[in-house]
Amino acid sequence: MVQSWKSRLSILRWDFSSVRGICATLLVIPLMLCACHLLPESRLNPPPFSQHSQDEESEESGDAFQYRFSILHRTVGADGILWRMDPSDCPFDTVQAEEVIESALAKWKLPGTCSFRRADEGESANLTIGWRGANHGHSCVSFGVSSELLAHIAASPESGDATDWSIHLNTSLDWTLEKTTTNFPPGGLGRNAVSRIEPQLGKVVVHEAGHILGLGHVPLKGSVMHPIQPEAGSTPSDLDLDGIQSLYGSAEEAGPDDLEICCVDPQGKPHLAAPIIRGLAPAGRVRVHLFDIDDDGRDEMVLLGMGRPTDGSGLLILDFGSGALLQKSTGPFPGLLAGDLPLAVGRISNGDRVLAQQPQRKQGGYHAVVYPAQGPPLRALSAGEKWLSLAGGGGDEDGDGQLDQVIGGIGQEGMADLDGDGIYELVRRGSADRQP
Repeated sequence: MVQSWKSRLSILRWDFSSVRGICATLLVIPLMLCACHLLPESRLNPPPFSQHSQDEESEESGDAFQYRFSILHRTVGADGILWRMDPSDCPFDTVQAEEVIESALAKWKLPGTCSFRRADEGESANLTIGWRGANHGHSCVSFGVSSELLAHIAASPESGDATDWSIHLNTSLDWTLEKTTTNFPPGGLGRNAVSRIEPQLGKVVVHEAGHILGLGHVPLKGSVMHPIQPEAGSTPSDLDLDGIQSLYGSAEEAGPDDLEICCVDPQGKPHLAAPIIRGLAPAGRVRVHLFDIDDDGRDEMVLLGMGRPTDGSGLLILDFGSGALLQKSTGPFPGLLAGDLPLAVGRISNGDRVLAQQPQRKQGGYHAVVYPAQGPPLRALSAGEKWLSLAGGGGDEDGDGQLDQVIGGIGQEGMADLDGDGIYELVRRGSADRQP
């Protein structure tokens, strides 16, 4: 059993389950992250911070597992989202544009899970889709003069629309209804390249609809949630559906790469209590730890991949809300920690959490990262910085760079209070041959 521990740490939450009550300040960050680009991948994915030496990494075999999806938020009423198109500044015949949008949104139709439907005349819509110029609202994220941003999602009232949600498409671009080849000018992107970028309406709408449903960007080619349009799929793949089903559920049984969240009855028998977390934890490639990393009174799933760091791998944190329902993910952070080493958890004087490991190296010592009270970015533990162990051994209370005790590691899977109601859930890996 994993011992739950608490701290004074608080993390900024991007929880959009109740859209109307969110202030503009909290909306700016997630909206910027939802903005979708047509950029060289190197500019979107800077090299990850890494504390590992080449000697440490050479002991790991193969590339680390790339997580199949990321989560921005959980959408209330995902099965039955009503949309309307704002015809203002539409670059196409409006009937044609609506048909393309309707066809794109239909790709997210999963009965009982999620769906979009065009609002009938006089029917209140939940989602507005329309074209907007460079600076289209004092609170909404601006496209500016950039041709790098194709679209973004926004929430009322910051969106300027009457609906809870909006998809805004950049009017500065040469939109197309059919698939076209994008030709970049020799000088690269920028103000002079606006007319050379020709995003496909249907493909972009599929991607933005994924954001509306709660999916974030992933660097996996073929996923509709890839942030670079030429690398993104045009139809939701198994990668994307794993994310949707982790948020809203499905009737499929759990497989060995999945995580079940169960309640345990008085007779000790586990029963599924929330949607299965799909495809994030293959045995032997991803370790799953359970503890409260942000002092919100709820335990998080802290996933740590094994192997050489790569985009979309490493440390991933899953956050849950009422009913142990998945709400959001933080990360992943490639190269910060080694998935094949035991993990200790501690805190520094201000309550920030410390995640520490003890590599097998001749000079001894350890490496550690600090999870700040305000959330990411994470940072390296500074030389001489003191920390107290909370679980798994370790600790360096005099800041001499030597551990107070050997890191034995915190347990994997087991019991956790994911929703903070005082009742522990059982988290276990799925099994293809498990008997009900």
